[in-house]
Amino acid sequence: MSLTKDLVERVGELDFGELSAGDLTATRTLLLDHLGVAANGAHTDSAAAMQRFTKASPVDEGSPVVGTRLRTEPLPAAMANAVAAHSIEYDDVHNAASSHPGVVVFPAALAAAEIAGVDAAEFLLGCVVGYEVMCRVGRAANPPAHYGRHFHPTGTTGHFGAAAAAASIFGLNTDETVSALGIAATMAAGSMEFLRDGAWTKRLHPAQAARNGVEAAQMAQQGFEGTKDGIGGDRGFLAGYSGHPNPKEVIAAWGDRTLEVQNTSIKAHTCCRYKQGPIDALLEMRAEHGVGPDDVAKITIGIPTVADDIIWSPVEAKRRPVTVVDAQFSMPYGAAVAVARGRASLEEYDGSLLSDSEIVRLMDLTECVIDTDLDLTYPVQWRAWAELETMDGTVHRAEIDDPKGDPTNPLSSQELRAKFDDLTSHCYTAPRRDALAMATATLGTGTSLADMVELLPADAS
Repeated sequence: MSLTKDLVERVGELDFGELSAGDLTATRTLLLDHLGVAANGAHTDSAAAMQRFTKASPVDEGSPVVGTRLRTEPLPAAMANAVAAHSIEYDDVHNAASSHPGVVVFPAALAAAEIAGVDAAEFLLGCVVGYEVMCRVGRAANPPAHYGRHFHPTGTTGHFGAAAAAASIFGLNTDETVSALGIAATMAAGSMEFLRDGAWTKRLHPAQAARNGVEAAQMAQQGFEGTKDGIGGDRGFLAGYSGHPNPKEVIAAWGDRTLEVQNTSIKAHTCCRYKQGPIDALLEMRAEHGVGPDDVAKITIGIPTVADDIIWSPVEAKRRPVTVVDAQFSMPYGAAVAVARGRASLEEYDGSLLSDSEIVRLMDLTECVIDTDLDLTYPVQWRAWAELETMDGTVHRAEIDDPKGDPTNPLSSQELRAKFDDLTSHCYTAPRRDALAMATATLGTGTSLADMVELLPADAS
């Protein structure tokens, strides 16, 4: 018996012509969001370093580094685009897997599609397969137990998503795909140590997953044999990477649950997803009660247990973020900018407010409470609550069951487009933004993959 083969056989049943309108709409929407995030993130310091590493240069041929005039080979481009899209913490999230599938799957699938010379239908199907495999393995890894071993799920389970997407695009058979996932299983890595010092290593995780996953599929295509059950074997991924895995989740509810592309959230705020429910709650109270920064005596945030050492502990460090990475994973900082600025977007996470006296004061007024009641629905639902105590002793409270951007509380089409425009106005003119939005919306029907890719280079300095 092989859990990996069971999963491969099931995703192998997926066919582009049988994907639902909901599946394709979700995939195209996630793709446009990814491209916008990558285009903006391409101008961060960490992305620039990766572009230099990949030897990307302003040439006329090669795979584009989204949102720039740079091009390079397909796999280096995948790495550059993955780092860029993960650098600003604005990429999509799969709650139940606690991972960012798009930042791995789309760069890997674009690289594989160029290598194989396929068009939009094969590309889109590969993306759907990649999401399905990555998210199902993530569910099975049991996020709290996976984090308990200090692994970053995007970096680890992303290897399976990238390998599965590439295997689908390359047209690998069942045994070859099992080998590809077995090879990916032995490559999987990505630690949470970045939380200690604000390093850029988290941003590397989807890049190495995308590259390794595509290469795993390429190796399998050439006959290199991977393990027969890299996911569920006695010494396989789940056994080694999680203290309490749930192997049944790998194929649970197959055919009954919507495909995972439809279960993926799009972020409304530029920070760790664990902060976004509390930020929604604070923004709600700010708008409803007119509470401003000078009115606040205390901020209290309820978070699930798993979020403690991601966005709250150690408290002294979280109240004094030094780098942008620190701020992205600091609940006190997120609370402070939400109350002071009424938003938590690109400008709030550009590093300019780290020493702002008002933000520092509000961070010192912020406390987090580990609420085990919130654990009861985690990771499927990331509930949160927040309380604002004002100077006159009034306490306002808001509870969030589904953060903005979840499939159950989605961003509107207007909000999605506004996010894309905000992300890309520095590198794409309005006509180019319109063209990209149309190209992704009609990809596989009225637009070819090659035509969409040709829109990805920047057309404005």
